[in-house]
Order: sequence, then C-alpha cells, then structure tokens
Amino acid sequence: MKLATHHPLCLAILSAIASGSPAGHALAQESESASTTTLDRIQVTGSRIKRSDLETSSPVFVIDRQAISDSGAATVGEFLQRTPSISGAGMNPQVNNGGGAGAATVDLRGLGQTRSLVLVDGKRWISSVINAQGAVDVNTIPMAMIERVEILKDGASAIYGSDAIGGVVNFILRRNFEGVEASAFYGVSSRGDADTERYDAMFGASSDRGSVIIGAGYDKEDPVLAKDRAYSSQPYQLYAGEHGIGGTSRILTGRYVVPRANAAAAGVNLQDPNCGNQANVALTRIDGTPGASGSDFRCFDNLNDVYNFQADGNLNLTPQERTNLFLSGSYQLTERTEAFLLGSWNRTNSSFKIAPLPFDGRPDVDDVPISADSMYNPFGADISDARLRLRDFIPTRSTSFETQTYQIVAGLRGMFGDSSWSWDASYSYGRTPQTQVVRGYLYSPALRDALGPSMIDPVSGDPICVRTPGDPASVIAGCLPVNFLGPPPDPNTPEGQAQLAALSTINPTIVNTNHNDLKVFSANATGDIFELPAGMASLALGVEYREESASSDVDFLTIIPPGETVCLITQEACTFGNIAGSFDVKELYAEALFPLLSDAPFAEKLSISLGTRYSDYSNFGNTTNSKIGVEWKPIGDLLVRATYAQVFRAPTIGNLFGATVPSANSYVDPCNGYTGQPVADPRACANVPVDGSFQQSNSQVTSFQVSNPDLQPEEGDVLTFGFVYSPEWAQGFSTTVDFWRVELDDFITTLPETVILNQCYQFGRYCDSFIRDASGDVTQMTNVVGNFGSLKTSGVDIGFRYMLGQTSWGRFSWSLDTSYLAEYEVRLLAGDPTSDVGAFPGIPESKGLAGTFVDSASSGFGNLARWRALNDIRWDLGNWSASLSTRYVHHVYEAPDVADVTEPGYIAKRRVPSYTQTDLQVGYRLPQLANSEIQIGVRNLTDRQPPLIYSGFNASTDLRTYDAIGRFYWMRWTARF
Repeated sequence: MKLATHHPLCLAILSAIASGSPAGHALAQESESASTTTLDRIQVTGSRIKRSDLETSSPVFVIDRQAISDSGAATVGEFLQRTPSISGAGMNPQVNNGGGAGAATVDLRGLGQTRSLVLVDGKRWISSVINAQGAVDVNTIPMAMIERVEILKDGASAIYGSDAIGGVVNFILRRNFEGVEASAFYGVSSRGDADTERYDAMFGASSDRGSVIIGAGYDKEDPVLAKDRAYSSQPYQLYAGEHGIGGTSRILTGRYVVPRANAAAAGVNLQDPNCGNQANVALTRIDGTPGASGSDFRCFDNLNDVYNFQADGNLNLTPQERTNLFLSGSYQLTERTEAFLLGSWNRTNSSFKIAPLPFDGRPDVDDVPISADSMYNPFGADISDARLRLRDFIPTRSTSFETQTYQIVAGLRGMFGDSSWSWDASYSYGRTPQTQVVRGYLYSPALRDALGPSMIDPVSGDPICVRTPGDPASVIAGCLPVNFLGPPPDPNTPEGQAQLAALSTINPTIVNTNHNDLKVFSANATGDIFELPAGMASLALGVEYREESASSDVDFLTIIPPGETVCLITQEACTFGNIAGSFDVKELYAEALFPLLSDAPFAEKLSISLGTRYSDYSNFGNTTNSKIGVEWKPIGDLLVRATYAQVFRAPTIGNLFGATVPSANSYVDPCNGYTGQPVADPRACANVPVDGSFQQSNSQVTSFQVSNPDLQPEEGDVLTFGFVYSPEWAQGFSTTVDFWRVELDDFITTLPETVILNQCYQFGRYCDSFIRDASGDVTQMTNVVGNFGSLKTSGVDIGFRYMLGQTSWGRFSWSLDTSYLAEYEVRLLAGDPTSDVGAFPGIPESKGLAGTFVDSASSGFGNLARWRALNDIRWDLGNWSASLSTRYVHHVYEAPDVADVTEPGYIAKRRVPSYTQTDLQVGYRLPQLANSEIQIGVRNLTDRQPPLIYSGFNASTDLRTYDAIGRFYWMRWTARF
C-alpha cells in the first residue's frame, strides 16, 4: 500500500496513476526527470479544487492497484480490512449470524459503518439494504475496474455532505485502458475448504474523440463451517473468571417448567439438588427414554445442560457468488465539452446458516404451550414454558439472499473558454433490490393445534388433534399431534415419517423483498479567481440535489399484529411491518484555496483553504458545516498541515422509518443474585426470587429495535494536525504523522440492553421497556433509537515509506502504517455517569472504550484496539516480483462476564491477545506469453487463528476483525493483449 508523499518521484508516480498510465512506467523514470515533470491539475480526495499538489492539508492514505493484486483478496472488502484506520464493527462475509448477505462495509476510526462515506470517482455509491441503515456494500464495486483507493482520514461534511465523519473512501476507476485484460484466480484453505475462484475480463478502446471500457467479473466463495475450526467448534464462555464451554438452554432433550406437585405425581425424582424448592420445577428428558412418564425426566442442570449450537450448522464464512458487468466511457462532443458515462451491475447470491430452531413456548416469546391434554404430556398440566432444540424435527435455519446493485452516472464536463475554469454536471441513479428466502421456522397456529389437546381416534386408531379434549367429533382436519416431550421422530418408522411429514406441511418458505433508491443531480465548477503574491487563488463551487428512498415487502407470516408480541412464526423472525420512507436534500457548497506565502524565510509555502456547505433536508431542516485547512512548508522537506471541520450525519431511512425488528442481544441482568434490596422501581426485579439464587437463564434477550421519525442529525467537529517529512538527504524516504480528534453530539444509537435494565434498577427510568416472566427472566425488551449523549475519540496515525532505487539485487520498497487509538469515550445519557460505555474497572490503561472489545450484538462498538499496523515489503527484479505483508492488531480487553461474584473488588476481566497475520506473494511475468503474469501467494502464512473472545457473538471471537479461514493458498493468472 502506498501513501502519496511529497517526494518528487512519488509525485510523478501518482501523477501517472491519476492520468491512467501504468504504474510500472512511472517507476521506470529517473528521479532527475521526475523532478522536472510538469504535473497536470487533478482533483484529490478531500477537495473539489483541482491542483498540482498531491499533498494537501488533509491526510490521505492511498492503496494502489499493485497492492490490491498482491493481497490475494477475492473481494474489495478483503483488502480494505487490512487498513489500520479501519476498526470497530464493519460488516463482512465472515459475519454469519446477523450477516450472510455477502456485504462488506467500511468502519473508519471505529465510528460505525454509517459514519464513513463511500465514493466512486468522487460520487456517492448506492447503499446496501442491510436494515436500510445507509452503509455501502463495497463488494458491489467492480474490483477489476479499480485503479486505486484513496482513504481520506478527515472530516469532510463541508466537501461531501452527510456521513463523512470518520472519513471518506474514494474508489478511483481505471481510465484510458486499451486492449484486453483477463485474469483467473483460485484459492483454497490448508484445510480444504473456503474454495474461492474469480474471473475477470476487460476490453478497452479509444479514438481521437472518445474511449470505452467494458468488462465482466465472476467470483464464488465456498463456506467455512464453525465446527471445522478449533476456536469456533464450541460455544466457549468465561463464567466467574473460569474458562469453560457454554451453550443455550434450548437443548435436544428440552427444558420444561411444570408445577412441582404435578412433577412429583408423575414420578419425577425431586431429590436432585438441581430441583430447588420453588413451586415450579424445570425438567429435561433423560436421553434415551421415551418421555412417556415422569420417571423419564430429571431436573434441569443450568450449568451442564447446554447445547453446542456452534457444531450444528453455524458458519465462519458465508457462501457467496457474484456476477458483475461494467461500462465506462467518454466522448468528445466539442473541443471543450465531453460526455461521460459509468454503468455498473452486480448480482450477489449468498446465504447464512445457523443452528436449528430453538422452540420457546413462553407467552412472551413464541406463545405456543404444550397442552395438559396432549396425548404425549405425562404431567397433566399445561406447559407454557417449554424450550427445545428442533434439530431432528425441521431443517437448520437459513436465509438466502439475491441482491442486485445498479448504478449509472451520466453527465457532461468541459472548460469555460480558454480560462482555467472547468465544470461538470451529472445525474446518478442507483437501485438495490434484494430478495430474502427464509427457511427453518414453523407456522405457529398449526403448531399450537399440534401441541394442543389430542387423542387416539376410536374409529381409525390414529392420533388426532381435537378442539375439545376427549371429543373425537371436534377433530382438527389436517392436523397430526406432535410430540415435543419425547425422542425425535424416527424416519425409519411409519409414526416417525408421519410426524416429520406433518411438520413439513407447517414449515413455510418465507419470502421478503426490499430495495433502496438513490438519485443525485450535481453541478460543479472550479478554477482560478485572482492572483496573490504567492500564487493564484482558486475556487470550487457547486449544487447538489439528492433523494434517497427505501421500501420493503415482508411476508405476512412475519408481521406482528397490533397489540401482539409475536407473529405467525417464531418471534426472532418477526417484524411489525414494512420499511417505507424517503427524504431529499438540497445543497450548496463553496471551497477556496488561498496561497499566502511563497519562497519566504521559514515559509517556502503557506496556504489556507476554506470550505462551507449548506444542506436543507426535507425531514429535519437545514444545517451548515464549514472547514478550514492550513498547509505550511517551513522548509522544502517538511510539510506541516492542519484541518478543523464541522461534521454531521443525517439519520438514515432505517433510523427514521425502519420496521420494528427483533434482535437477539446480549445483556447482563442487574438482578442476578438479588436479595430483596431496595430498587428505584419495583418493576426492575419483578418476579425475581429474593433469596439470592436468581441467575439469568440466557445471556441473550429478544430486543425489539424501533425506529424514530423524530431523530435529529448528529453534529460535531474533527480536528487533524501533523506533518509530512521527505528529507532530501534520504532520497526515497518519507514519514507522516497525523494527530486526530473527533467529537460528536446527539449521537444516534440505541441504548445497550444492560444500560436500560440498570437505568430502571438504579433510577426508575425505561422500566416500561422490558418484560419479565413468572420466574424473573427478562423475556422481551423494546429499544427505541434516539439522539443519546456524545462520543469523543482521538489518536495518531504514523507512516513510513522508503523506496530504494534500482540495485543489482533488484528494486525494494517498504512501508509501515500504524494507527494509535488514544481515547474513545461514549456517554449515552447526558449528566449520568452510569451510562458511560466502557471504562472497565481495574484496567489501568483503559479510558473509555479505547483498547476494548464490546460486540456490536451488545450495542457495542466492536474491536477498538489501541494499535493497528500494516507493514509491506515489495521487491522487483526483472520479471520477478514478491511482497511480504504483515498486519497487526493490538490486544484488547473484553467486558466482564455475567457471574454472580461476591468477592469484594473482583473484576471478571480478560485480556484478548494481540493478533498478527503475515501474507506472502511471488509473481513472475511472461512477456512472450500473451504478456501474462502468474502470482502465487499464501494468506495467513503462519496459520494464525483468531483469539478467543468469550463475549464474541459469532464463533467466540471477532470475525469482523480477524481472519476466520487460516492459512490460504492462492494463484492468479493475468494476461494482457
């Protein structure tokens, strides 16, 4: 990866890239000729003004095409994930539960995937349909078309508008390509899975009047099963400071809460210490027994009766298949006017797969009891709290996605007469339709009948479902009684076949559709306005109109009726309706550059840039955001730079109008170990025993995520300052240091479920946001997105470059890029220190969330390691080339566990080890064979496995940060005609 430096040779290289020339040609130039090259004015990410200086007041990290090729990445998201400034909780195809759409999103500075703006050739790209949250799936950008990626690590709302808080990722596409280029890629893990293939073909032609590039790409990646990796084969947990193997209470032999008296009458042995002394007792079937009498059951063991969901369907890498077509062209209409066009189409087929359905019959969950009059119920009482893993009853839960992305940009550009002024006007349209096919759930009304009253038909001798117990005349047509208290149906017996057939008829295929639309019209002009003693002052100005909309059409089976809490299938797949909403924004901007000093003592150059943007939104009103930047070269080798920017993020359609959806979020119950002490509101620990025995039975709760049409935008500021040093005495060497700070107010987020419970427990707030069942367990929560509190984060980026000239051993280049996170503080509820997120007690170096991991499934911000680094070494000699890349992620601390620990001062903290991944690539060019090149590489050379993170929602680790595959061998062949 190469960062633009101020060295003349580097300027020449990047100038060649910007103009579409091959990078190898630029590298072949001698430094003397490079120093005299006249550089054309180009537009650098972070500014609308065209200029010859590639180093501006804003820090920009550049990934060139060669670095992308050397990475061995099959998708755009893979190579971006290596970037040190990317952290937090961005999406990628390794995220199975909560992902699976094949999407990869960008999370700069750990600020969230909706606070990083993604552009293609400086224009907004259509966002994905991930909950309509407004994040762009970068895997939809045609990889073969990418010339380089520019990552602006600065606030840029004054330049680009909303979302550019953490920074901007701008994909610059190839231009002026002539000929044919084709490539084929194949890779496989050292364990024989994750098979990956990719094929690209591109054709380009040009004439005196225009040019065109057309191409196509296809890639396919096979899954990695969680059970096939040691770190994910079990649901590892940390409990009371002890490492162990956990699981869920929805097990294969079930968990059934029945009255104690009924259990005793049925013959259950209640002398087991696990039976407790409560009025109700939780039972499970003894494995291998028929479950026909109470003696076939024992008391449930909360610690040891768990189910290994990781080994039964979960994935560490979701399967995906992509096809894309693209077109780019321009045509000279007149001497000073050119038409241009960019078109892209991408189709992604992907899916996720999770463990079989966990049936939960409680009223506030699935609301499907097992009737006392079921012919299979030996206890003579309704069982309204029955929990069972349905592995042998219905297929594993899965959702398949077909997502298409259309983007077209058409416009005109040109010059105003003989002046320096250039202009462009364009219209952009993007659309992302998606179809989801969901399988593995049961139709609740039919299941309620199948678990309801039943008997043997006195005429036929067959089991039947009835409306009235004992009355065959009230038979329910088409219903067969289902036994959720006995062993799984045996497909080799007529009875087992009948049960499986009955379940298959109430196992529906659910189809949901949704789409996003983006329409943008923009017009821009830039040029010189007047001359100052130090040079020409420049101005850029423009207008933009943008309209965004989203809608969905969900299957009627998933819609929760008004006043109810469950739909016609299992609650986790329910929603309260469709997404439907839109907004538009009208914007004006202006940016100016003023050179103040030139060739003066201690000021070889001093310039100041100013920018401002006015935005008028249809849903919340208007906002104005400005920016100032300073560039100062006290000597020729040193550039000192600084920026101050006001930033904002408008709420997305998902924030404003998204349908209410359930989410299985992790939480810690403040009522664990409750002994009856006073609480701020009696609802805080309603129904919880007061003898200190209570421990939450699950680490996750169904939490309904609710949108809010009254949201206001987030507002804040970003400050950066640093320097670029390129000493003349060390030709080819440069270093950059940039300090940064981001502060945001009116932060748009939901409150973590633990915070909501604590607020009720300590202050009596949000007590109507959750429901406890008769045993005290939290069964359901409602979580409304809002403008909560503030966020402050700061750190420093440090980079080094060294490009060694040609030697008898070849040409070497080295780069090291690092990012240090100094602080990350979030206060969700203003004036309430108990709502601070992070600041684990007993961890001296922790300040807020810096250096911690809190999973996004717990309303956390993901992996916020203090240090991240990327070290690249590249070598070329004749037709040979090689590269060695090392990625480093510093250790983090994960949150305390949920144990009831009474030892004073005890803190259940854990340090997650640091992670280092090394990639190796060797290439050889064959000029005589279709001008081709062969590359062979190994990703994760040392087979480094992700570290265990016990609070990790997927696979007991952080699959958004670490490599889930392990050692991966790959080969690519590229030919150019």
